Amino acid sequence: MVVAQNLMLVGSGVPTKRWGSQDYFRAGVTGGGRLLHPVVQDSTGVIEILAMTDWGILTKKNGASYTALTGASWASGYDVCSTQLGGNVYLISQQKELVKYNFNTLTSFSTLSVPAGLSATPVSAASGFATWSWLVTAIGKVGETTQSNRFSLASLPQDLSGRDIRLTWTPVSATSGDLTGYNVYRGAIGRESWIGGTNPQTTSYIDTGGSGDPYLFPPTVNTTGGPKGKYIIRYQDRLVIAGIPNDPTKVLISGRYPDHEKFDGFYGGGYTLIEPDSGEAITGLATYYQSSTNTQTIIVFKERSVWELRLGTIDVDGFGILSTAYRLLTVSQGCSSHYSIVAVENDIMFANRKGIYVLRYQPQLINVINANEMSAKIRTFFEQLSDTDLTTATAAYIDKKYVLSFRESKKTIIFDRERLSFMGPWITPFGIARWAKYVDSAGTEHWMAIDSSDQMVTAFNKNYQDDKGDVILTSFKSRKADFGDWTLFKTLNEVFMNFRAVVGKVDVNIYIEDRTGRTVTAKSFTVTASTSEGSSGIGVHQLGDIPLGLTSGSAVSSTDEVPRKAFIYKPARYMQIEIRTTNRTDNYELLGVKAVAIPQARGNNPSFWNVS
Repeated sequence: MVVAQNLMLVGSGVPTKRWGSQDYFRAGVTGGGRLLHPVVQDSTGVIEILAMTDWGILTKKNGASYTALTGASWASGYDVCSTQLGGNVYLISQQKELVKYNFNTLTSFSTLSVPAGLSATPVSAASGFATWSWLVTAIGKVGETTQSNRFSLASLPQDLSGRDIRLTWTPVSATSGDLTGYNVYRGAIGRESWIGGTNPQTTSYIDTGGSGDPYLFPPTVNTTGGPKGKYIIRYQDRLVIAGIPNDPTKVLISGRYPDHEKFDGFYGGGYTLIEPDSGEAITGLATYYQSSTNTQTIIVFKERSVWELRLGTIDVDGFGILSTAYRLLTVSQGCSSHYSIVAVENDIMFANRKGIYVLRYQPQLINVINANEMSAKIRTFFEQLSDTDLTTATAAYIDKKYVLSFRESKKTIIFDRERLSFMGPWITPFGIARWAKYVDSAGTEHWMAIDSSDQMVTAFNKNYQDDKGDVILTSFKSRKADFGDWTLFKTLNEVFMNFRAVVGKVDVNIYIEDRTGRTVTAKSFTVTASTSEGSSGIGVHQLGDIPLGLTSGSAVSSTDEVPRKAFIYKPARYMQIEIRTTNRTDNYELLGVKAVAIPQARGNNPSFWNVS
């Protein structure tokens, strides 16, 4: 195939019309889709479908409409990302701090003030030529404040081991439960790193000179109201956030459940910078499982590179402090849209500005995760897409198919994993902003998408015949067959075609290249399910421009095979088949095409081919 518009494959690779669509429910009042997330409440098994449009209000499906959720709202016109962990749903954007939904209400987190009044006093005698500096931060339910005033002491030893320094500071005013502790940092001035922490009731700390964590520094942004970011995923029992404003290479990692809402080092959280200040921002996150080593890692995508991030812990004075290590997987390509990243069986598929790539484990390369292009044969399709399409592409893995949609062009391309084939584009009357799927209590899987141009969530189903009442126009075109030798003309005698499950009528054109070098229609006919109809006619461009012998008939459905034979008997260099449907109920399955041709002598080639 060279054209497979609005088609998909069934069986052993049989082309047929794609799924249709219907309105599922309204997600908001104004604007296009920004979020779609089916969630399940563990304690009750209740399924809720969360959605958001440019309206900025989170809603959940309620029949054909919605119920608006209260407690928080978002700025209009921005994407919101979400994940579920610990019985709650967490939502994040670059315009609003982290919000929690507990299947009842939305909750924001309180922003704490920065500690003040820090002072330091040696407890035991110590002298030397070094200057040490201390900072304190306050810890909230989800984050940490920026640093307090810096307090430094001179004439101290280079090694503080066994030299106690007492720190004190003014307590932070906070509602009960909002303040969860304090972090203490020590080091050279401007290079203070984490050495320990206290509970919320304690505003003093004895620094015994331990080494602490040399890579955990005070935050540059107060995140006690929750971090901001473009992307949030679940990694085992942690939350992972990236796309942080003014920190384009930072990956923020929470503590382990039940401390998964806390991102500071005192509770096992932390952060890492993936090749900081490299001019290349993080564009997506995913998790990847390596079956050979039984390990799971975080995959960090940038525009032109892909990285693997591994987590561990180190012990610091009895605290399990997060440690991170990352390595480069590829620098030849990256990802342009976080929402195109989808787990496909044991692989990860994603899209960038050049096409579709797959990230997979390759044991023959000594346990290397490698990224390879899948879409070289349809690269011209990607070259025609806009930058908006490429950076907002969204995907899902549905019915063993990687379904990738582009909201501006309103096109969708399909990679059929079972049949290792690309199909499409699917052209819909609405753009798709996000894909999602879920299985209901009866075991039925639902495929749905939120529209990019209106407030509707749309359901897709193989039993739907149209797109919300709009006809699905299908077009199949075979490659140009030259019967093994493009230098010879052939006498094309007969073309056989075998259909199944024909509904309505199917229009067929047989194109050939004649001796003049023109591509002409050698035969046009219509196929219906009725055996008394659908005979092939003389064709177009044989007697003027009048199609003679075309067949019409009523829409009849048949599950039996419907073979057809077209008599051609014309000289042709190549042949190409085109199949179209134009009515709502029209459909077919194409089982096969076979042509009979006899090679002509090489002396019968057109004279205008000759050069002097």
